[in-house]
Amino acid sequence: MTKYKINRDKEPKTPTKEEMEKYKDFSRLTANYDKFTKRPKLPLYKDKRFFLALLLIILIAYLISLV
Repeated sequence: MTKYKINRDKEPKTPTKEEMEKYKDFSRLTANYDKFTKRPKLPLYKDKRFFLALLLIILIAYLISLV
């Protein structure tokens, strides 16, 4: 079993004025949040490898259905 060490003697660290000012730019904060959480999705025709693979699968399925 893992033994945990809990420090109850220390007071919680309060942020300094500089640290608080750093996070007051909410537009930059939301832009960074959107950048990290929402990945940009490429349209199907712009991803060349995926589009070519999908086209090849459709072509093979069409040729199999003809036979």
